[in-house]
Amino acid sequence: MNYKVEIKELEPIRVAFMKYNGIATEANKVFPNVFKSIRGKVDGAPLFNYIKMDSQSKIGTIELCVPTQENPCGNGIEVKELPRIKAVCVTHIGSYDSLKMAYDAIDKYAMENHINLMPPFREVFIKGPGMILKGNPNKYITEIQFPIKEA
Repeated sequence: MNYKVEIKELEPIRVAFMKYNGIATEANKVFPNVFKSIRGKVDGAPLFNYIKMDSQSKIGTIELCVPTQENPCGNGIEVKELPRIKAVCVTHIGSYDSLKMAYDAIDKYAMENHINLMPPFREVFIKGPGMILKGNPNKYITEIQFPIKEA
């Protein structure tokens, strides 16, 4: 896949979130709790904010985030503002199984342009599976945002 790599200034985002420690691909099993706590009142695309991730085991510390102005009720869901960041961004169209290609494109771009990347990085789910229907994984749209370490 041919990716268009962009550098973007991303504005702060107020999110309801829950911390998740475990296998990244299992996080979607508890993610609905965030939506329930804000009664589905969403102000943008949901995202995973990866604090720490082991690329081999796929085990990490992730904040499961939903942009909202609502105050969550229950389930250990908290509110915070994700800071303004400058990030290397790539939009991936397709199933989550092939996201690695998008990460490889970011790594290659960063290396060629002498850019230092730093966590936490984000996966923004512009179009993904619904709460009930999975949809077509080939049409999922995910933007990966990797903050740039300023010199």
